[in-house]
Amino acid sequence: MLKATWPGFFGLLVLHRPNEEHKASPIAYLERWHPHNEIFGDDVRFLGALATNQGTRLIIRQPAIAGTPATDDEIQRFFADSGWLRFVIDGNTAWFDPQRKLVISDTHRGNLILMDDGLLAPIDLRVQLVSASLLDTVAKLCSRP
Repeated sequence: MLKATWPGFFGLLVLHRPNEEHKASPIAYLERWHPHNEIFGDDVRFLGALATNQGTRLIIRQPAIAGTPATDDEIQRFFADSGWLRFVIDGNTAWFDPQRKLVISDTHRGNLILMDDGLLAPIDLRVQLVSASLLDTVAKLCSRP
C-alpha cells in the first residue's frame, strides 16, 4: 500500500521540550520507520518526495494488514507484556522501552490491527529515540500511578 504524508506535515514527535517544535521534520519522520521496522517486523520503505503547490509530501510503501482494530485492552497487554512502560503526555498514552531508549505514541485502535492469527500488527506508530537529556523526565512520567 502506498501512503503519502499531508503536504508539509510529517507527523508529530512523541516528546519535545516546551520551547521546541512538536511537529516532526521530514528527517524525523523517515528516521522513525527504521526502529518501527526493526521492532515490529514491518517492511515500510521510503519511495521518494513529491513537490506539490501545497508543500512537499513524502511517499512510503507499507504492507497492507488484514484484520480488525485491536481493543484498548489488547493494546495495553501488547505493550505491557513486551516490557514497555506506560506514561501519559499531553493527555495521550505513550510507551517507553528503557533498554532501547525509545518512546512510542499514537497507539490508538486504528494503528494496531488484530490479525486472524491473534497477533497485533502496529501500522503507523510514532517512534522516537529519547535523547539523554529527556531520559529522567520519561522515567519520572513512567513512575507516576
